[in-house]
Amino acid sequence: MKPKIYIMAMSLLCLVVASCKDQKDIYQEWVKKGGYVYPEKANDLGFMRGYDRMLLQWQYPKDPSVTHATIYWTNRTDSMNVDYKDYAGKDTVSLIIDNLTEHAYTFEVVNYDREGNTSMVSEITATPYAENWLATHAEREIYSAEIVDDHALVKTGFGTDEMVKTQYRYVNAEGDTVYLDKTQDTKTASVELPGAAPGKRFQFRSAFCPTNGIDTIWNSWRSSPTPIAGKLDPDGWTATATTGITLGAYPTSNIFDGHYDIKHAWWSNNKTYPKIVVIDTHKDSYMINKIAVYQGSAYTYRSGGVVFYFGNEPFNPDAGANYAETAPFKNALFSKSITLYWGTSTIWCVAPTFYNCRYIAIVFTSTKRNGSVIFEAETYGYDSKGN
Repeated sequence: MKPKIYIMAMSLLCLVVASCKDQKDIYQEWVKKGGYVYPEKANDLGFMRGYDRMLLQWQYPKDPSVTHATIYWTNRTDSMNVDYKDYAGKDTVSLIIDNLTEHAYTFEVVNYDREGNTSMVSEITATPYAENWLATHAEREIYSAEIVDDHALVKTGFGTDEMVKTQYRYVNAEGDTVYLDKTQDTKTASVELPGAAPGKRFQFRSAFCPTNGIDTIWNSWRSSPTPIAGKLDPDGWTATATTGITLGAYPTSNIFDGHYDIKHAWWSNNKTYPKIVVIDTHKDSYMINKIAVYQGSAYTYRSGGVVFYFGNEPFNPDAGANYAETAPFKNALFSKSITLYWGTSTIWCVAPTFYNCRYIAIVFTSTKRNGSVIFEAETYGYDSKGN
């Protein structure tokens, strides 16, 4: 029996020693080599970046003797005190350091107990962000802006790295500046501007924030690369038709007068084809992507086929049957042939992109009955020199 008693006694002794060792380990962090207990340091020190500021965070001290801390930075020329009573009941201490500039800082946190003893230093290096950081981030791309129904449809790129949202402001038809109440998120590649005026540039800006950032920074406002495309004002434009085909009471100037009826139309019942009408906008800065020719519902049978040409050289309205083989028709920037059917009251020619052109030729190649007519011609695009 004695050996068993001896073994049990030794086991009990080992447990006591181990327990004492564990207890010692708990406080070993706070024991200096001189043999005295010192305050717990700031554990798990971390940060979040801000706009010319930093958010520092660390664990609330478990050592009951710790009463306050001092944070140092800029080689200890700047400091801030923390009273732990202000964080009673919390697990984490959070502290904002303001009025920084955009360079690296080393922050040191030192704890103090009631007797003024100091803990070991906890330190971390971090850099706030500001304009230099913002300059490295690309703004959202703007691809096009065009009037659709009662709004401007703006097509854009998706959000870029660390972009949060994009804001817009624009001029409406009344001339007032409107701030779009909704922002565009990074996963959306278009936005609508209700009531926007054509021919005007809109403005936009995006906000950015780092992944671990606490502040959103807005870019400065910038203008759209082009004005909003829409119906162009034909004031001052001229139109010329093939010699000898225009009826005296229906001149080509009627196609820009704003009236959509036969009394204010250009009309030709001459049986000679092709009939060519050349529009001169008298401006070299127009970017044009479509034209609409109105014939009116009562006169839909008049034209059988039409070809549109966009170019920067004056087309010859008297080019004749071989017009397509002559310059500048054969060298046009864009051309499109359209076959008309019964019931076609409006002829739309839509180009795949915007073309910088001054002249448009409308070539009627055949008739359904008594000739060709244009109630009104509407051209769409924007002036690249517009504001």
